[in-house]
Amino acid sequence: FHNLAKSRSSYLPNFRNKLCVEILASLILECREVAVKRKFTMTKTRFNTYDVVCSVTELQRLVGMRVNQIYDIDNKTYLIRLVRNEEKVVLLLESGNRFHTTAFEWPKNVAPSGFTMKMRKHLKNKRLESLRQLGVDRIVDFQFGSGEAAYHIILELYDRGNILLTDCELKILNILRPHVEGEELRFAVREKYPEDRAKQDRGPPPMEKVRETIAKANPGDTLRTALNPILEYGASVIDHALTKYGLFGCRIGGELNPVPPEVSKKVKKKQKAIAKEFAKVFNPE
Repeated sequence: FHNLAKSRSSYLPNFRNKLCVEILASLILECREVAVKRKFTMTKTRFNTYDVVCSVTELQRLVGMRVNQIYDIDNKTYLIRLVRNEEKVVLLLESGNRFHTTAFEWPKNVAPSGFTMKMRKHLKNKRLESLRQLGVDRIVDFQFGSGEAAYHIILELYDRGNILLTDCELKILNILRPHVEGEELRFAVREKYPEDRAKQDRGPPPMEKVRETIAKANPGDTLRTALNPILEYGASVIDHALTKYGLFGCRIGGELNPVPPEVSKKVKKKQKAIAKEFAKVFNPE
């Protein structure tokens, strides 16, 4: 997101396009700073793309800690206890939903599952070397150990979710939910995890695509509803960008919202220019 924002001027050089990019991507530059400063408070149980971006950034502080023990709460939720000197942290991974640190005393299964035992075998005393988001998808790769001794936990947070344990070459050693996608893509032990299947950041859509999407939107639809399908950033980022420029809640064919008094003159000026650009869309005749 950060690199995309830095390059947006060269991608869309003319004035009209820059204005539109300010609406669609104004949070991209801020997203990194917000994520770095954010102290994650658990108020939801299913992560969206923005949550993944923030959490991956927030949890970089865990890199360098070693796995002390692994537990399971149920058949899709696992606790990894990490230590570094006197510091202790518990990382919760829930297939299909979330990942975060926790101080809550979760009830643990008395008899560890086979999946837990497999993770203990390969990960115990390993150091967390990296954690990263794959592409712009809701997939997170946790690497423990380095070189040929590395192992990965891959957490999928979309659809029905999944957790996979792989070796250094991403060959699957254990998998929570074996399945087949399409005719050839198999997710099973001894298969290689297809890292390139993650959604990639395609950059801002062409302005013609944006105009076409808004023009085809149903009267009464909000800008967020209209733009969400063609953007990779998620509804939270779109809401922030629209709010920043006084456009949150605007509906196709409706009037622009009054600009809040706290909005700067510079933003008010931009909003007027934006409104002029999209006048035919907001107020079709």
